[in-house]
Amino acid sequence: MEENKLRIVMFLGSVREGRLADRVKLFLEQVLRERNHQVMVLDPKELQLGSVRQPVNFYRRPADAPDVLHQLNKAVQDADAFIVVAAEYNSAISPALCAMMDHFPPLSYACRPSAIVTYSMGQFGGLRAATQLRQYLSELLTIHMPNMLTISNVHQTLSENGESTDDGVLRQATNRMLGDLEWYARALQKEKQISNSPG
Repeated sequence: MEENKLRIVMFLGSVREGRLADRVKLFLEQVLRERNHQVMVLDPKELQLGSVRQPVNFYRRPADAPDVLHQLNKAVQDADAFIVVAAEYNSAISPALCAMMDHFPPLSYACRPSAIVTYSMGQFGGLRAATQLRQYLSELLTIHMPNMLTISNVHQTLSENGESTDDGVLRQATNRMLGDLEWYARALQKEKQISNSPG
């Protein structure tokens, strides 16, 4: 892998018709490409994993788990960092997001940094979901970044093709958050080379 390039898994958290998550995804993908990172998007609307009947690590015989779960779990394990993109569903994290991420055990996420990106059509940018994601991502053993990205009035701030319309304010905040994510990811990579993961 090229020097400084990170493998980032981006989780989308909406399955609604006409969702605005696609605008946020396109915007983030563009910024991440500019920063020379490799991005894999896990989208519950496309994956159609459904509710969690059996997480991949709960199968008594690993061969009984669906191949797609093994493939996705490997992608999560191989990631250097995570970005979680979430809308608010009734002032909370969406069930689709939790169902997708809960298919994989906390150890698959452990000791990697995660960035929280939330959005809404209102002025608070999904802040209540962002606050809940802090606790949720901690339970998955990730290290969530202190700088969260909350996008208010997302239908006006981002165009359908993911271009920002706010004179660079959103891009500046995004780069600040990604700078934190990169620092933590590289610091943890270096530590893993010299010591075992805690716990």
